[in-house]
Amino acid sequence: MPDQPTVAQDKPASTATAARPSGQRWPRLWGPRMWKLLALAVVLTLYRFWVVKHSGISLFFDESQYWDWSRQLSWGYFSKPPLIAGLVGLSTSLFGSGVLGVKALSILVYPLTAVAMVGLARALWPTSSGVRTGMVAGALFLTTPLVGLLGLVASTDGPLLLCWTLAAWALWRAQVTNRLGLWVLCGAVVGVGIMDKYTMAAFGLTAIWALWGVHGPKRGLLRLGPWVALLVAAAVVSPNVWWNAQNGFPTMHHTAELTAQSGRHGGLVPMIVFALGQLLMLGPVTVVAAMWLLKQAANAGNASIPPSQWAASSQMMPPSQWRASSPVLPPSQLNMPGARDAASGDGRPQAIRTSAYYLASMSSYRFLWALSIPLLLVAMAQAFYADAHVNWAAPSMIGLTMLVASRLSQPLVPLAAPRPNRWLAAVLISNLVLTSLVLHARDIAGDNLPSKYDILVRMRGWQEAFDQLAPVMEEPTIAGLPVLADKRLLLSQTAYHWRRFNPKVVAWNPKNLQTNHYELTQSLSNKVGQDLVLVTDEANPKAILQRFAIVREMKSVVVPTGPDRNLALHVFFLRGFLGYDEKSYLEQSSGGVPSSDE
Repeated sequence: MPDQPTVAQDKPASTATAARPSGQRWPRLWGPRMWKLLALAVVLTLYRFWVVKHSGISLFFDESQYWDWSRQLSWGYFSKPPLIAGLVGLSTSLFGSGVLGVKALSILVYPLTAVAMVGLARALWPTSSGVRTGMVAGALFLTTPLVGLLGLVASTDGPLLLCWTLAAWALWRAQVTNRLGLWVLCGAVVGVGIMDKYTMAAFGLTAIWALWGVHGPKRGLLRLGPWVALLVAAAVVSPNVWWNAQNGFPTMHHTAELTAQSGRHGGLVPMIVFALGQLLMLGPVTVVAAMWLLKQAANAGNASIPPSQWAASSQMMPPSQWRASSPVLPPSQLNMPGARDAASGDGRPQAIRTSAYYLASMSSYRFLWALSIPLLLVAMAQAFYADAHVNWAAPSMIGLTMLVASRLSQPLVPLAAPRPNRWLAAVLISNLVLTSLVLHARDIAGDNLPSKYDILVRMRGWQEAFDQLAPVMEEPTIAGLPVLADKRLLLSQTAYHWRRFNPKVVAWNPKNLQTNHYELTQSLSNKVGQDLVLVTDEANPKAILQRFAIVREMKSVVVPTGPDRNLALHVFFLRGFLGYDEKSYLEQSSGGVPSSDE
């Protein structure tokens, strides 16, 4: 990089965008530190593949449902927008329909997010030490318990975290440059994120703050860029909106009910539990390290940023992009190197007021808080009102992780400046150990581990159970019949684990409800005379059995999944559906009388 930085002059007030002067460049991303981060990502990814392969787990029922969706791609589904189905479909087309094939691309999304965080850090702190902060943030992200656990499943959280990170980068760059192309990119990424999970819409709260809170050529809404971003996001989401309109808005109703009318009860205790869960997902030692280092910085009076660092930087986002910023400096800072020489006509030191270091310190940290706090507050309110799952605020971890990384490896100091390397090692190692203890609890404690301590317990036993039941589907009288079940869990797991039979699964739905995808699209029609195969976890499901003329139990299996937990499945052959109720039977049988075999 040049030894003598070039200070760009402010552009006229009418200029809406800013170009980079010649001779200025971004700090390098690629180097030994990036290769170390990639090596860590490869090791952790291979480890997660190994855990999936050798832990004896199958798919969580949400995953098996996403797999089922992926066979019939659509612009929307009952509980989710379409991106996760497309991702699982692409994954299985590349890696097969086995358990690892369904999960593969979702696992690989997390390393991509870590790399995206490096780019975000370079945008926020356009210095070599800022890039180093991004490397630390990426490593911290990959080792957090949040990623260690979510990184084993195919879920909407992985793509959401990636989109949140990319949208943050695009928003920051769009605001500090006001370039229309970056606003378009920001809107497109937000739209893709919403097509993965509606939680992405909460990014709008961050965007509203950034329009005024981040320094740039222009601020606020009286310009083209933000409105173009909004229109692009709307255009990307419009196919899902159209699908919802055609089907009675099931996804939006489901999201609203899940948010405001959860079956679980909220209150102060659930809110506190949710907050503690966020700290746990970040890592206990991570939280301790962040608090300690913040306290040390406060005691040092912010001495971590040497005065010499306020000079204009040639490894930065060009000063002309920051024309709108003119902070007033205390007289003591007028003695900084280069300040007097670069003073503008009004007596204010231009080299300082346009320095990337200064402006990054003014906005970047607040921007990271804005990436985290609004979504956390929304989720906390949800937890108080009707409880909330711990992953509902997962995107907030991007900003929080970056903030912690900025303490573990400060972005606005020389590369040679001392860093709290012991804290960094303690954070990374403790997170890896904590996650491994959770994942391998059963391996450590043995088969006597209570099921409530086995986080993988709900993914155990399904393959074994359906393999034992499979011979039933090969019998001539049953082969090819639709498979009936009264639970979404059983329908999705049956569809996946009996995929070699390619069964048509149908939902028992006597009240014509629409509480899940199968009830919406694949309910058993109220047509008398149908023959079916019933898969159930009840030994005697009377409400179903009594609506068929002939019932024959085919096979039952019980698979232990823990010392206090079993997976029990029963298969029945059902002949002669009598309708959901007596009235339906009489109407369709021309006033006939139900069979005595009923």
